[in-house]
Amino acid sequence: MLKFIKLKLVFFYILYIGLAISCDSYAAITITELQPLKYPAAIKNIDKSTTVLVNWKGQLGGATNSVVLNNDYYQGKYLITSNTNRPITIELIQLGNENKIKLKTLRVRYKNKTYKSFPTVQLENPGIEGELIEIGAKVVAAKRATTGEKYPQYTLTIEEQ
Repeated sequence: MLKFIKLKLVFFYILYIGLAISCDSYAAITITELQPLKYPAAIKNIDKSTTVLVNWKGQLGGATNSVVLNNDYYQGKYLITSNTNRPITIELIQLGNENKIKLKTLRVRYKNKTYKSFPTVQLENPGIEGELIEIGAKVVAAKRATTGEKYPQYTLTIEEQ
């Protein structure tokens, strides 16, 4: 009788461990950068701030007030996937890494809707197949910004709620 009880306890522990292992899962959001937001080369204005707008469609916007020197610009594109169905939050912020250069009018296009303020919460989950996010923004170089190549950076954060 004692042997039977030990066997039963061992089976219970194995079953318990097996359930604990098989029920242990983690939610994961994956962000794959397809292309970063890129601005064209432009001539800096002498008497006022220089503005170049690349919208989420990858086009120059009407706020651009400078002579653009090339057509090498495009919107940021990211593929996001999730292994759950929980709502997501999107956060997009400029890092302010360039002196006297600011990213403004940040826009995110997700599931056929454009978002202008962040964080944006309770958005539909992209699912395992994923969804495309497109990003556009206006870059403004202050009147006293130095000339030369500039690389204003931003952070895209996506979290499940």
